Amino acid sequence: MLHLKRYGWTVKDEKMRFTYKKPEITKKILKTLMYSEEFKFIYKMYFVYKFNEFSKTTAISKYSRYCMMSYTGKAVYKHFKLGRHMFKKMASEGYLGGIRKSAF
Repeated sequence: MLHLKRYGWTVKDEKMRFTYKKPEITKKILKTLMYSEEFKFIYKMYFVYKFNEFSKTTAISKYSRYCMMSYTGKAVYKHFKLGRHMFKKMASEGYLGGIRKSAF
């Protein structure tokens, strides 16, 4: 059986995602409050001020996933944490159960 290990980038990526989860939720709430019609202008300006206090690097979309095997950052399947090349290789060798080729 192939032994899967987590190294550098994937662990670092998961830590960053966990760290930025709370500010991301707070930013979404503030954005909703900013565009709400129920608040007075002064409150909206306060929400804009609070929203602008967040750094631009606090967005979770700034960070990308990496393949656990090849450490590439492109075409990574979220459920398996594998890139498309490693996914194809491991599925064809039988390491991923329940995966079938679906070409006609």
